[in-house]
Amino acid sequence: MSGVTSTIRNKTHFRMNIRNFLVPAGKPFSGLASGLSIFLTFLYLINVFVYPINDHIILKPDSLYTFDLNRISLYPLAHLSIFHLFFNVISIYPMISMFEESHGTLYTGVILNLLAVFSAIPYCIIGSVFFPNVEVGGASGWFFSFLGYFGVKESRIRPSAMVTTNRSFPTIYFPLALLAITAFLVPGSSLPGHSIGLAIGYFMGFKENVVAKLVPSSNILKKIETFADPLINKIPFGIKYYREVEVNRSSEYNSIYIGSESTLPLHSTTQPAQPSQATPFQGNGRVLGA
Repeated sequence: MSGVTSTIRNKTHFRMNIRNFLVPAGKPFSGLASGLSIFLTFLYLINVFVYPINDHIILKPDSLYTFDLNRISLYPLAHLSIFHLFFNVISIYPMISMFEESHGTLYTGVILNLLAVFSAIPYCIIGSVFFPNVEVGGASGWFFSFLGYFGVKESRIRPSAMVTTNRSFPTIYFPLALLAITAFLVPGSSLPGHSIGLAIGYFMGFKENVVAKLVPSSNILKKIETFADPLINKIPFGIKYYREVEVNRSSEYNSIYIGSESTLPLHSTTQPAQPSQATPFQGNGRVLGA
């Protein structure tokens, strides 16, 4: 009976985590993640009803060789259907929000552009040889990049996560598992594009100090924000712009999981007189998955 109760408790915790993951309790909506979600929707509507923007920004394998900078950097803004847009927006919003909160809004915007460009380059090189006629667009590459990044960060403080009550899975491989699941459930998705995005995210997680060198210095970002201060001050109430002076990118990483999680002690401080008198574990477990 206790096993059933534990399973129900774990599933309840998991549902609460998902809800808090999508809508962080007590936290405002982050500026870039919110603005980007609205902008992606706006672009999609323009593409459908006004002007075919996608025709000019979808990434083609030859874009690198024709030096088409619009396609190389803007292809994540192109979405092919309302479902494509919807699932991309709900998947990237929490990822970008978490990164933005700890790294700053302007810094995150620069990172998004770098991720797009450095994912596009290998895609064009590989695609021009193996699939020269396959065009790609959409923000799912950003999702897998951040998934890889957070997978690396999380693995350093939680090497494995419980997937059932008695089985665990290495945290570092969770993004790869999700990549495989996505390829299976959505066969029309771009596995090469997602794989490259994930690889870039893993690299950013392992070598974040190297990636940071590609971003303008903090002083330059502060000057840009000072210049744009009149516009920043017009951001509606309830939406948070994370200024460069407010963030500390060298601070210790906080787990993406909500709340505390108990860990098993290395030794017992008390020894029961008999096995039958042993006190059952009373910690709060958490299951990654149902």
